[in-house]
Amino acid sequence: MRLTNQVFGVSNELIDTYIERPKVDNLFLQGLQKNKHIIIYGASKQGKTSLTNKHLTEDDYVKVNCSPSSTTLDIFNSIVRQLNIEIIESTDITTTVGGEVKVGVKAKIKIPFFGSGEAETEATASGQNEKGITYKIIDYNLALAQDISELLREVKFKKRIILENFHYLEEAIQKQLSIDLRIFEDYNILFIILGIWREKNRLSQFNGDLVDRVIEVPVEPWEKDDLAKITQVGLPLLNVDFTKVLGYIIDSCFDSVGVFQEICKESCYSAGINETKTELIEISEENVDNAIEKKLNDYASRHIRCLESFIDQKGKSSDDIPLYIPYYFIKILLDETFDNITSGLKRKSIQEKIKETHHRAESVRASDMGYFLRNLVSNQIKKNISPPIFDYDISTSSVKIIDSTFYFFLKNCDREEVLENLMVPEGL
Repeated sequence: MRLTNQVFGVSNELIDTYIERPKVDNLFLQGLQKNKHIIIYGASKQGKTSLTNKHLTEDDYVKVNCSPSSTTLDIFNSIVRQLNIEIIESTDITTTVGGEVKVGVKAKIKIPFFGSGEAETEATASGQNEKGITYKIIDYNLALAQDISELLREVKFKKRIILENFHYLEEAIQKQLSIDLRIFEDYNILFIILGIWREKNRLSQFNGDLVDRVIEVPVEPWEKDDLAKITQVGLPLLNVDFTKVLGYIIDSCFDSVGVFQEICKESCYSAGINETKTELIEISEENVDNAIEKKLNDYASRHIRCLESFIDQKGKSSDDIPLYIPYYFIKILLDETFDNITSGLKRKSIQEKIKETHHRAESVRASDMGYFLRNLVSNQIKKNISPPIFDYDISTSSVKIIDSTFYFFLKNCDREEVLENLMVPEGL
């Protein structure tokens, strides 16, 4: 007996209809076998976390969830805490490297000792002194990748380190970690980094030394045959048949496995399937329509709030008068064809179309567009738009949607109504 939400839907836990795709899963497994860092990337809800859950157990890794406020020191401290390494005392320190102030923590750390030299012996928890554990005290700077690498080597660390939500980190932190990855590799301390973007070689742009030193695993695209396999796996688990509506669901989800899974789940609920049925039940088009309406309502409330936050521009142009570029960008987006949106909106086209309708067209310069696009993700994160909806791909000079549910929202919503309901910035 299985519950519907164990078979279909989006979850932090591995669901029963996970399917292996050779191009993705085999590449990930190869990365685990080689001494290389692994970068897993793609739009939101496209199976990044599920990929790690499928092939790794909790004993195989230490996981750190990144946030917009996380620093390299926060990440390194989390790793040390999770390994139950005892810090006897610590002192905050600042150093200047190349004119830049670096903040760190100098710590005395107590670690098991297996060699000779100065050490101290401590009784085990059982109190049997003859079976005491030998420790040694070493000073480390917990903000330095070099020191952390030496520490992890001392404690015989053999696991992988997973950094979830890498895209939330400020760009300066992403750049520093990209540099640190080269140091960790020298000590065979290997990371798995999960991020929401669609651009190849994202980390290599921060550190060219990573080229050929990391394995990148894009979780997209999802082929129609892959999505069909999901329903085939789910059929015997719930005794539910999607055959007659499979094409309809696939056309509705726009290659998003997350949306596909959610529509399958809600279609089952619409058909009264909350758990495994004793007799085979066929999903009807009406069930799928109900599911689409349910998911549109779910996604619409979030995305409209996100768009409102996105256009609430706090920054100012060089002459201290807001240009409201985010607002004009959304106006253009809601007027674009769906094909143009899915292929990515080119920077040059965005600027030209903004100037066509802007209230101060002569003030919209290439530098203003550059600032807007370079800070596209960071500004969304600052406004609590999570996951981000848009990203700027430097390699193709185009804006791409990285929230897979946003495609579904755009295709099914009344775009004119959405634009009319957005608050026009004061002064326009």
